[in-house]
Amino acid sequence: MVPGRPFMRRLRKDRPAGGGRHKLPSLRSYRDFRLLWTGSAMSVMAERCSGMAFTLLVLWHTRSGSAAGVVGFAGLLPALLVQLPAGVLVDRLNRRRVMMTCVVVRMVAVATVAVSLLGDTVWVWHIALVAFVQSSMTVFYQLSERAMVRNVVPSRQLGAAMATNEARSRGVNFVGHPASGAMFGLSAWVPFLTSVTLYVGSLVTLVKLRGERQPPRRPGARRRMRPEVAAGLKWVWGRAYFRAALLIISVSNLVFQGLILTVAVVIREDGGAAGTIGLIMAGGGMGGLCGALSGGWLNRRLAMRQIMVLAHTAWAVVMPTAVFFRQALALGALFFITSFIGATVTVSGMSYQVRITPNDMQGRVGSVVMLLVSGASSLGALGTGYLLEAVGSRHTVVVLSAVMAVLALVAAVVFSRPGAALEDRADSMEPLGAGHSPSEPAALPAPDAPAPASVPDGTPADPLNHEARRTDG
Repeated sequence: MVPGRPFMRRLRKDRPAGGGRHKLPSLRSYRDFRLLWTGSAMSVMAERCSGMAFTLLVLWHTRSGSAAGVVGFAGLLPALLVQLPAGVLVDRLNRRRVMMTCVVVRMVAVATVAVSLLGDTVWVWHIALVAFVQSSMTVFYQLSERAMVRNVVPSRQLGAAMATNEARSRGVNFVGHPASGAMFGLSAWVPFLTSVTLYVGSLVTLVKLRGERQPPRRPGARRRMRPEVAAGLKWVWGRAYFRAALLIISVSNLVFQGLILTVAVVIREDGGAAGTIGLIMAGGGMGGLCGALSGGWLNRRLAMRQIMVLAHTAWAVVMPTAVFFRQALALGALFFITSFIGATVTVSGMSYQVRITPNDMQGRVGSVVMLLVSGASSLGALGTGYLLEAVGSRHTVVVLSAVMAVLALVAAVVFSRPGAALEDRADSMEPLGAGHSPSEPAALPAPDAPAPASVPDGTPADPLNHEARRTDG
């Protein structure tokens, strides 16, 4: 009918191309996302350079595995002590200003190490203290950055943004670890001075970043920290599927933190150079980068529970190879495989968590997640250091491999039971809350305006796993 033709033309014009999908602009078109991504890349690179140099500095100057374990423990301890209060403060304060403060504090702390090395002085307690301070500020920075992502990209591009951020971190691992080892080989102070320079660059980008839209503050008396921490814990603990995944991943992180320290000791025992350790870590960085880039493809085809089972089974199979093959090439291949798998799990988990969490709870929920996922790593570094002293590197790998085998069995039982799919669906259909809608970048041109939050067929354009389909639809 003639009267209906204009309506049909409008419908065809408004209908997304490509089978019901809106064509979303590239993430590069969002000015604030570009600045956030660039500044965070320099910040992560600075942290990687100095973080690895801490271990190399202690190992090569004290030749003590336990001393290196203490420094590693100090660097990972904030994941246990700082996460929960940091989450509350990140939800209260301006997140951009929190990130800028973190960069300044880390820059000053690392600069003290460079100055002490220029004076040919090394104290283990000083290195441990700086590692603790840098990691504490990194906790605040990471929580703030992750919460800000949803304010600089539209909701339907959260998955793509998280995958891009994970690829950035993995790519920095690939470049940062060998660069740190090479710079340490030139002189012990070089990686620390480089970190200071990178922190300066990160600060410049954050200054240019526009302010975020903070969640509305409720009027009344100042809120107490303990109830707010409890609210974040309760939110996470009330989701059985989410909770089980976090607990299993936390133990696997403990194992991998121990494996990293063990490999460093293996290379030193075999007479290898510091740069060799960096190259092995670069293998892990490359694997993680590839895993992050392909994580969206995998997550569209497998449920998160399937990824959990496959990931831990694969880890349990490949880890024992470090008992028999101690060559740098073999260890680099091992780290490539384990990091590839880990990146796909991380992309899926981060996208899922950010999407289902209300905006005014991003900091608190993120802090609980990081506490469970990364906090146990501090115990892994400390325990592995003393285990290396007691039984040696080869038997330490055997113990770590046995723990991973048990963990793979637990994952298979937990995520293969009939109720797992129902719990997955229950968590995924949790309402996002009124605070979910992100603020759109003001610099985005009108023709490239982001797509609406939902589309006719409910299919997300983001490279997310299947859970996102139910959340957005």
